[in-house]
Amino acid sequence: MNKFLFFFFLFHFLNIHGQNFKGGFFAGITSSQVSGDELSGFNKFGPSFGIFVKKDFDKYKLKVELIYTTKGSKRILNFNELNNQSDFAYGSFTNYNFHLDYIGVPVLIILDLKRKFEIELGSSFDFLINQSEEIEYYIDNSRKVKTLDLCIIAGIKYSINEKIDFNARLSNSILPIRPHASGQVYKLNLGQYNTTLSLSLHYKL
Repeated sequence: MNKFLFFFFLFHFLNIHGQNFKGGFFAGITSSQVSGDELSGFNKFGPSFGIFVKKDFDKYKLKVELIYTTKGSKRILNFNELNNQSDFAYGSFTNYNFHLDYIGVPVLIILDLKRKFEIELGSSFDFLINQSEEIEYYIDNSRKVKTLDLCIIAGIKYSINEKIDFNARLSNSILPIRPHASGQVYKLNLGQYNTTLSLSLHYKL
């Protein structure tokens, strides 16, 4: 409940104190992976959508979003592809589907480039609302993911017209979402991290 109160007061504050803010909504798709799960490739696809408010300053723009997004990883193998990894290694499963649903609040600084392009940099506070980990067609949610996924974001935007923008974005966890299955750590590799690519269309009201 606290996370939803946070979202409500955030956007209520922007509405009261930021009458010069512009708003809109967006929708798109995500492609994600989880580093440290011994899988590779952005094989997990899902939807993303939300609303945003934005304010223009002299040399940059400030943008805050409220977004629903999916993350995780996925693998469906042919038996001929199995290797000699340990029994619990995700790469040894013929079916693995790790699905995470988040409600997030990205806070972004946007800088203008030439020819309708802009770059965006910032961070996102993503709150977990659902976890489903399917291993060999059985659900096993015993290894819980942290409620908060704090991410760093980099993206680029192209203005199609006055109302519609195309956005491409990369997001990566700053802190691990959970430890490795073995519990081991090595230098800066402290556990598993979300990495997400997203493509979306943003409509300005």
